[in-house]
This record gives sequence, structure tokens and C-alpha cells, in this order.
Amino acid sequence: MKGFDIYHGSGTVNFKKAYAAGYRIAMVKATEGKTFKDPKFIANVKAAKAAGFKVGAYHFARFTSPAVARQEARYFYGAVKGYLKYMDEPLVLDLEVNHAGSQLVASMQAFFSELKKLTGHRLMLYSMGYFYLSNLKGHHPGIPLWYARYASSPIGVHSYYLWQKSQSGKVPGISAYVDINETGPDYPSTLQDEVKKAAAAVTTAKKAASTAKETTTKAVARPTTAVKTTPYYVTASKLNIRKSPGGTILGQLNHGDRVQVLGISAGWAKIKSGSNVVYVSAKYLSKSQTATKTAPKPVYHTIVRGDTVGALAKKYGSTIKQIKSWNKLDSKYTIYVGKKLRVK
Repeated sequence: MKGFDIYHGSGTVNFKKAYAAGYRIAMVKATEGKTFKDPKFIANVKAAKAAGFKVGAYHFARFTSPAVARQEARYFYGAVKGYLKYMDEPLVLDLEVNHAGSQLVASMQAFFSELKKLTGHRLMLYSMGYFYLSNLKGHHPGIPLWYARYASSPIGVHSYYLWQKSQSGKVPGISAYVDINETGPDYPSTLQDEVKKAAAAVTTAKKAASTAKETTTKAVARPTTAVKTTPYYVTASKLNIRKSPGGTILGQLNHGDRVQVLGISAGWAKIKSGSNVVYVSAKYLSKSQTATKTAPKPVYHTIVRGDTVGALAKKYGSTIKQIKSWNKLDSKYTIYVGKKLRVK
């Protein structure tokens, strides 16, 4: 899925024309530093949403210390809080210039920490190329990445939510050149919503069939029998949805989600999603809703010299793959002394 990001310098945007051209995500500038609010922010957010876009907002960082970063987070939130109802995409920290020197990472983390106190909305980091790889990579666990790299591929990263692939794109409906974005492997799948809709459709069909049977015995055509399913609840904090048993990951379910299972075989539960069938590990499903009320409490470990991901996985009874997923580690499993890592 492709999209673009805009600010007041993009001029007046015809979002309907851009949507008709196939663009689906609009990331809108909201603020910069502690005092600047983009004059077109509100108009752009409302118009983009009305045209059918998935909308997000970003803040351009100017902070020089953790204290100033917290101030900028509060200023950003103050500008966007009244418009979160229009936003499907995250609130973004745009960090591409170092004004904080050796306090850069601490300042970034302070910004996200403050924003988490203010809102439960999803957050994301935007950064680019060499600057990101040299300064920020590995220092934002749990915060997805919007990565700018103007090349044939997002060189340097394997895990990212959005990839900004060009800064000179031409989009129908926008007269100025704009940044072009493309969704990445971390972009959330819509399969979870599809699974829930499929479950609701089956329930509705069952009720309709039951009502028809009770109210008439002279129907010309009998109602179609609904697919027989069994309700289960997700017990893991996150549960991968796969195309086939052990196959490609298509998306995720959350702890407590209710799903309708068509059948279980060899440890895999078959779930109907629209007209398709997908699979999840049956190990993390329960017929009892009470078993899902309290999510497993994450366990964190502060890295010391000599720690390795493999050793931590063995110590805490998890797996290397789980630790990599929880902490968004790179392909080399890079970890840093003094940083907290989720290990269970």
C-alpha cells in the first residue's frame, strides 16, 4: 500500500484525486519544536479522512535535551488530541537532525515516554539512512520505524512499518513534489478485522437460520446452514495469523480476541477469514474467556556486558525468535549494554 506525507508547503491537496490514483495513507505534519503548528494541519487531516485515507500525524523534533523533548511531546499532543478520532495511523516523532548531542537517544526516549503518558494512541519513529543507522537503531524497542532511504530498497533495515522511498514524487491532486511512502513488513494486517467480521457474519447467519425455522414452516427455500464453528479466545499477548500451518505470517491477533475455529489438527487451528481460511497455533487458544482476562506480564532484563540473546532466551525460558520480535532487533540480534530488553 502506498501513501505520502504532506505539510503546509505542499499547497492545497485534492485528496479525492490522490485517492483515485491509488494512494491510501496520508501522514500530515502537525508541529515542530515547541512553538510551531502547521497551519494546514487540521484542514489536511479532515480532508484526507473524508476522502478515505488512513491518516497519521508527525512532529518535527528540535529538542536539545530530555527535558525539552518532554515539552515538545506535550506540545505535539496538545495540537493533535482533538483530532485523534480521524487517525488510523500512529503519532510520529520525526527525528533526522541531532540538536541534543550525546543526549540524543535519551531525548528521543523521553519524548516517547512523555507521549505514552498522555495518550494510548500508537507511536512511531521517523528517521533516515545513515543518521538513523549511526545514532538511533536499536534504541527504540516497541516503537515501529518509518524509514527514509531513497534507493531501490530500504538499505540497512529489515524491520519497518513504512518506507519513504522518494522525496520528489508527483501525485495527482498535489502540485508540489511530495515524499512517497510504501508499507513495510511491520505494517499491521487487516486480517484481524476480517477474522472478527467473519465471526460476526457466522453468528448473524446462525441467528437468522434459527429465527426462520421458528417463524415459518412453509418457506420455499430453506436457509443455508451456517459453517459450524467453535468460539475460542487468544491467551498470548500476540498471536501470529498464518497463511498455512507454520507458513507465511499475514497478521496478528491480540490477547483476549475472540475467534471462531473451524477445526484443530496437529496443533494448528483453522480460522475462517472472509472467503479464505487462515491458521493460528492452537496452543495459544482457550475456550474459557476467564483465562484471557489477565495478559501475561512481560519480563524485562537490563543488558550487561557479556549478555547474548541466545543466553537470555535460555535463562528466561523464551526463544531467540520471540526476543527478536518483542524488541524489534535487527538480523544480527544487536543489543546494547544498559538497555532494557523484553525477555519473556
